[in-house]
Amino acid sequence: MDSIKGDGNVKLVSLTNDQFEKFASTHPLNNYMQTYKYALVMTDAGYDYDFMGYEDDNSNIVAASLILSKSITGKVKYGYAPKGFLINYYDEVLLKSFLRDLVIYYKDKNFVFIKFNPEIITGQTDINHKYQMAYNGNVRIIDALKSMSVKRRMELREFDLMEPKFNAYINLKTFSINSVNRNFRKKVRKCIKSGMSLVSGDVKSMDKLYSFISMKTNKNIQYYRTLFNVYNRDNSIDLLYVNMNFETALLFARDKYEKEQVKNDEWNNIIQSKPTPRNLNAKMNSDKKLAAYKDLVIKATDGLKAHKETIIAGAIVIKHYNRVSIITSGYDEQYKFLNPNHFLYYAIFERYKPYFSFCDLHGVSGNFEHTSQYNGLNQFKLKWNPVIYEFIGEFDLIINNSTFKRLIKTSFIEDEFNKKRSF
Repeated sequence: MDSIKGDGNVKLVSLTNDQFEKFASTHPLNNYMQTYKYALVMTDAGYDYDFMGYEDDNSNIVAASLILSKSITGKVKYGYAPKGFLINYYDEVLLKSFLRDLVIYYKDKNFVFIKFNPEIITGQTDINHKYQMAYNGNVRIIDALKSMSVKRRMELREFDLMEPKFNAYINLKTFSINSVNRNFRKKVRKCIKSGMSLVSGDVKSMDKLYSFISMKTNKNIQYYRTLFNVYNRDNSIDLLYVNMNFETALLFARDKYEKEQVKNDEWNNIIQSKPTPRNLNAKMNSDKKLAAYKDLVIKATDGLKAHKETIIAGAIVIKHYNRVSIITSGYDEQYKFLNPNHFLYYAIFERYKPYFSFCDLHGVSGNFEHTSQYNGLNQFKLKWNPVIYEFIGEFDLIINNSTFKRLIKTSFIEDEFNKKRSF
């Protein structure tokens, strides 16, 4: 077992899979990325990995981390501790010693830097606070880290980091459809009446989900297959789909179309004598509904001729301790007008709320203005009334400063990590 002697009575050691899992499982910062399972997933994606621990004289582990590694060029490598080291960041003596010994250990292995992004909350907000972030005492950890051979990566653009800096969380214990945006409630209830249901898939059906998400992910389908296979060994992942029953959809659409046609005829008569802006707007809204119901009648009729039902949306959900995380989701664009994504998220909340405390909706941009290029993504998640958490950000522990500066100048690091970001 390799070891580096630290300050006092601690030393850096390599951990076995079991040693790491035992420590990580009880650490306050434990997450689905700091696991043996995630290491296996990333091995398939071309990474090597170490489980490093900080051990005292009584063989107690006081800090640990999964550290992924990959070659930059030749023998030169970089490391990545996904969602950060599992350590008490408030213990500056321990933290400084741990980082220093990582530098010593990995310098001999030709590493340039180790990137890490701790899942430490520095602020939070919600709709009641008009999305103005309220910060907490964790922000002082930033200054402590910057004094320890660590460079903080600034978010120059939205979603500019390896993992989103802002995440939306739903409290599943208090979630109710009655507490969300009124328009969302109507859409969800219409989805239910039109024949949508949540069903489970397996790795054999992964190509269906990938067809929904391929244009917005930088990961290939094999990554998601491996992710599912590895996490499914202990049932900690679900592949979920929204199923559309065409028989139910056709009955629903015909009924709605007939009723809306009556209303539309009434508005036609009204605007003949009273063409006020209000009446004209009501007529236009009725026209839109009529067209949507007609479109559903056509699609349901055609679908019923071919098969009874079809998949129109899907998501991957990882289950880890008291929370579930929606890793990715998408839908069939031709059914966008039916709002299957709304039903998907609602059904996920309902599925897991008896068993878990929180649902991580993954990233929002942090720019809550309508001018954000991610306004559509933001608005979809915000209207579920989540709490928005801001995390501490992304840092690079510098192992070889001269090589790091050279790579920064050549934009190699920027290009390398642009390929790997996701939200």
